[in-house]
Amino acid sequence: MHVFLCGPVHIGKSTAIQKAIQQLSLKYPIQLGGFITYPGLTPDLDIYISPAWESKKYHLENRVAKRNRVSSSPFPQVFDTLGVSILEQSKTYKKNLLCMDELGFFEKEAYQFQKAVLQCLEEETPILGAVKEAPIPWLDSIKEHPNVELISISLENRDRIPAMIVDILEPSLKKGYSK
Repeated sequence: MHVFLCGPVHIGKSTAIQKAIQQLSLKYPIQLGGFITYPGLTPDLDIYISPAWESKKYHLENRVAKRNRVSSSPFPQVFDTLGVSILEQSKTYKKNLLCMDELGFFEKEAYQFQKAVLQCLEEETPILGAVKEAPIPWLDSIKEHPNVELISISLENRDRIPAMIVDILEPSLKKGYSK
């Protein structure tokens, strides 16, 4: 089973993901795979991507979008190269939980990356991610995927979300350790 959070910007999706990973790490030896996307350090508004198991990098080769206060320009080729490489490394090194924080509109022309993400949804390794609310066909294919439990996060429920995630993902992690 895979869990994706969906909700407004700055509602706490990434925070809930990190708290759930911390709680799961107390019970299981988590080998985290996947990726995180994140804004640059002030005043840098650009968006970057790094493997979830490494510290954040603010290098040009990690930049997936250039932003200013009024517009943004995505770099789909970075998703199609670095993003795909991160997902492939996650499989090669047999990570037991994939993080995909966050999937959105910057990837809408990164077709190789989209294909790699959708392939991960067909596999057994549990995924914990966040997806933008925007009605974009490639995001809708994640939200509507039969292996995905989509959780809407709000101000009212965000404190309960990490425990919900743990309850959903724990059977998959437990199954992985009973083999």
